[in-house]
Amino acid sequence: MANIFASLRQYAGKWAVKATRNFTAEEIAAVSSNQIVASQYGNSLCFFMKNGGMTFIPMSNTSSKGVGESVDLNTAKLVTLGKEGESDIYRVEA
Repeated sequence: MANIFASLRQYAGKWAVKATRNFTAEEIAAVSSNQIVASQYGNSLCFFMKNGGMTFIPMSNTSSKGVGESVDLNTAKLVTLGKEGESDIYRVEA
């Protein structure tokens, strides 16, 4: 008799840290300023780009900074999280 679990779809577990790195000099140079803002699922870091646009990366749930604060990109970390069957996601640790 076959194992029933062998034929069933297995759902991924929790998000796990795949990599942690510093922001590169090129990334830092592209940003004119940043500020932590409240977003739908917690706080995000809003990057005001030198080219005029804005982009957002959510803050990690272990970050100590709050809404309205800026982050020193020279010391902040970019965390890559992965989970089976899902695209990687990014968080800022500061």
